[in-house]
Amino acid sequence: MPLLRHEPQGGVRSLDELLGIALALEQEAVRRYTQLAALMDRRGETDTATTFRALIAEEQDHVQAVDSWAHSLGRPAPDAPAFLWRLPPEIAASWEELTERTRLTPYQALSLAVVNEQRAFAFYSYIAASAPDEPIRTHAEALAREELRHAALLRRERRKAFRRERGRAAHKPTRADTPAELERLAVALLSVTAAEYGALAARLLALGDDDGAALLTRIAGEQRALIPPGSGAVVSQAAVPDTALACLRAAVAASERLAEAFGDVAAQATDELVLTESLRLQEAVVGHLALLAERIDARG
Repeated sequence: MPLLRHEPQGGVRSLDELLGIALALEQEAVRRYTQLAALMDRRGETDTATTFRALIAEEQDHVQAVDSWAHSLGRPAPDAPAFLWRLPPEIAASWEELTERTRLTPYQALSLAVVNEQRAFAFYSYIAASAPDEPIRTHAEALAREELRHAALLRRERRKAFRRERGRAAHKPTRADTPAELERLAVALLSVTAAEYGALAARLLALGDDDGAALLTRIAGEQRALIPPGSGAVVSQAAVPDTALACLRAAVAASERLAEAFGDVAAQATDELVLTESLRLQEAVVGHLALLAERIDARG
């Protein structure tokens, strides 16, 4: 698990343990975001502080959700502090490094928040993979999916911060009001992104990064599999970078745009089928982003 440089300590053998770990992880996020909001206030960075307060509210909702989950399972609320030692040390270390910076922009802060959500996803994925029984596996997978959803929300906020910092024009949300409109939109977006991935994979292969090329080829295939048959092939028109790392980052940018588009559709959906399908497509793309983050992290 490249996002986590050390395997999580010990296996999770009961739902009570999983509940305790989940609550500790959410409470730690609340604590860290509260620290960063206060730090930004002291520096006069009001926009950044406001962003972190919104994140605090989101994480507090997660804390309540874990408490409700425990209640629905007929279990007492776990003692979260007793499980802090079980959390990935990479998350705490990255927060400490961030707060030590003399200059911190919203984009930088949100970028780290995205990575830490991906680390939480990897953490729960490991728990699910090593779970001794189906209930633990099922609930760990649900927690992992929630971390992916949260990472997608943070990516959207990060892109807004990027536009603000670069003085870009306001983003016009993508929308599709009917299932037919969403299908046409998905065909167009997925075809272009899959073609871009194909071109980036070819460049990685030429640069000698066989593993990176294989990953992008796999993702491009999975994206094409989301497209209804008979939609036709698309040739990438995007410029291809000169280095392997730049190729991987270009792939991340392409999938972030794709995830943001499907997220826009979901946020504005009034049709239940449109909402369900746009969220399904977004979740698939966010899964690809997690794989790319692992690959980039593995390069050091």
